[in-house]
Amino acid sequence: MAGEKKCVRCGKDAIGVESFGCCTAYVCSDHASSLLLDLAPGTTLSSGECYLERFSTPQETPDHGSG
Repeated sequence: MAGEKKCVRCGKDAIGVESFGCCTAYVCSDHASSLLLDLAPGTTLSSGECYLERFSTPQETPDHGSG
Protein backbone atom coordinates (compact mmCIF):
# COMPACT_ATOMS: atom_id res chain seq x y z
CA MET A 1 0.00 0.00 0.00
CA ALA A 2 1.41 3.37 -0.98
CA GLY A 3 2.30 5.65 1.91
CA GLU A 4 2.85 2.92 4.48
CA LYS A 5 5.49 3.84 7.02
CA LYS A 6 8.60 1.66 7.23
CA CYS A 7 10.92 1.00 10.17
CA VAL A 8 13.98 3.24 9.94
CA ARG A 9 16.23 0.44 11.23
CA CYS A 10 15.21 -2.51 9.06
CA GLY A 11 12.58 -1.46 6.50
CA LYS A 12 9.72 -3.64 7.82
CA ASP A 13 6.24 -2.15 8.16
CA ALA A 14 6.16 0.25 11.10
CA ILE A 15 3.74 -0.33 13.97
CA GLY A 16 4.16 3.19 15.29
CA VAL A 17 6.25 6.28 15.75
CA GLU A 18 8.47 7.17 18.69
CA SER A 19 9.62 10.69 19.44
CA PHE A 20 12.04 11.31 22.29
CA GLY A 21 12.82 15.02 22.27
CA CYS A 22 14.49 15.83 18.95
CA CYS A 23 14.73 12.21 17.73
CA THR A 24 11.73 10.73 15.91
CA ALA A 25 11.56 7.36 14.20
CA TYR A 26 9.05 4.95 12.68
CA VAL A 27 9.65 1.50 14.16
CA CYS A 28 8.51 -2.10 13.62
CA SER A 29 7.60 -4.49 16.44
CA ASP A 30 11.21 -5.74 16.53
CA HIS A 31 12.66 -2.28 17.15
CA ALA A 32 9.87 -0.61 19.16
CA SER A 33 10.40 0.33 22.79
CA SER A 34 8.43 -1.52 25.45
CA LEU A 35 6.46 1.69 26.00
CA LEU A 36 5.20 1.60 22.41
CA LEU A 37 4.56 -2.14 22.49
CA ASP A 38 2.43 -1.69 25.64
CA LEU A 39 0.12 0.79 23.88
CA ALA A 40 -3.08 -0.52 22.35
CA PRO A 41 -3.31 -0.07 18.57
CA GLY A 42 -4.67 3.36 17.68
CA THR A 43 -3.54 5.04 20.92
CA THR A 44 -0.91 7.62 21.83
CA LEU A 45 1.19 8.50 24.85
CA SER A 46 2.54 11.97 25.43
CA SER A 47 4.71 12.99 28.38
CA GLY A 48 6.98 16.02 28.37
CA GLU A 49 9.08 15.87 25.22
CA CYS A 50 8.21 12.22 24.54
CA TYR A 51 5.44 11.20 22.15
CA LEU A 52 4.52 7.67 21.08
CA GLU A 53 1.80 6.63 18.65
CA ARG A 54 0.83 3.02 18.00
CA PHE A 55 -0.78 2.75 14.58
CA SER A 56 -4.12 1.00 14.12
CA THR A 57 -3.82 -2.33 12.36
CA PRO A 58 -5.76 -2.83 9.11
CA GLN A 59 -7.98 -5.42 10.83
CA GLU A 60 -9.04 -2.81 13.40
CA THR A 61 -9.84 -0.10 10.87
CA PRO A 62 -13.61 0.09 10.29
CA ASP A 63 -14.68 -1.01 6.81
CA HIS A 64 -16.88 1.83 5.58
CA GLY A 65 -17.31 0.22 2.16
CA SER A 66 -19.31 -2.84 3.25
CA GLY A 67 -23.00 -2.98 3.66
